[in-house]
Amino acid sequence: MIVLVKDIPAYAFSSGLNELVFATDQNKAVLSLTVGEKEILSETYIPDASGRITINDLQGLIEPYLATNLIERCSYRITDGSSEQNKNFTVQFCAAESSMPAADFMAGYFLSTLMGEKITAIGRKEFVHLVTTEACPVTATCVYYRDEDGLSTREVSLRQVTDTDKIVTVEVSPELLVKPGFELVRYIIHAGVRTQTFSLDPDAPDVAPVLLFTNSFGCQETVYCTGTHALEPEYVRSTAYTNGMFRNYRIDETKVFKANTGVLTHEMALWLDDLFRSKEIYLLDGTTVGKEVTITESESKRSNDLDHLPFFTFSYRYAQRNHNILQLPRAGRVFDNTFDYTFE
Repeated sequence: MIVLVKDIPAYAFSSGLNELVFATDQNKAVLSLTVGEKEILSETYIPDASGRITINDLQGLIEPYLATNLIERCSYRITDGSSEQNKNFTVQFCAAESSMPAADFMAGYFLSTLMGEKITAIGRKEFVHLVTTEACPVTATCVYYRDEDGLSTREVSLRQVTDTDKIVTVEVSPELLVKPGFELVRYIIHAGVRTQTFSLDPDAPDVAPVLLFTNSFGCQETVYCTGTHALEPEYVRSTAYTNGMFRNYRIDETKVFKANTGVLTHEMALWLDDLFRSKEIYLLDGTTVGKEVTITESESKRSNDLDHLPFFTFSYRYAQRNHNILQLPRAGRVFDNTFDYTFE
């Protein structure tokens, strides 16, 4: 007879899949594990002295199969010759450990590690991602300012989400919420009980780089860096005497970019760690996704000092081998986008 000692929840994050433990009074048991329509495991196990069998690292077994859809229906079947146990369950990709059950988090939060407001500006692209079990409207509560009558609010409908049990992306860029004659101050995105607040920076500082990265839920988010941006190319030259002449016969070029996030809120500082652990990052030029880049170094120190203002620095390079890239849209430009226009 098979007795489940530690089971898998009906809805689970992949990061929460630690182990499956069951006991049997037989001398062996067979476990079959299926993800989607594919059987990924079918093995015979021998119980220990107490009659228990422990299947470890379920996260490592299942997570590779979540790369495409991020959410998959799974099942297992255990037989020992005298009895059988079957279960269907759903696994959602999540690299972060959550103290909240996956079903509760999914129902109450957007798929991001940002647990506070995000600073944005007109012209920037912003997105939220969510999973719903029923149709759900996505709306924005917008706060505007005008000299004549001060602050005012308006509700804006952005989208009716009808796709259920799958990840849905909704654009919530501030330019979608602009009201002629008014200044957009902040807005709150609502989807059921989920909320995400965006506050607008009226200065709208120049940004570089703009990065599109894959977060801990497998969803893409944008980062706009407002600090110093510098290029420090590195060249490795291989030389030799050829026909009596000392020449370079190979030159390896690496464009190393140094970036500074600018001053961050403490909530955004915590969230930006997700950028530094991301394995997939692209440059974003307006609405165009550009070259893939790789972060090679990062410094994200912070403290509890009362006067501490967090800002991070990092280095990145193009992911591709060839770094001799023509920048056609920028041809003829004297200054890059770090130029100070104070005395223009």
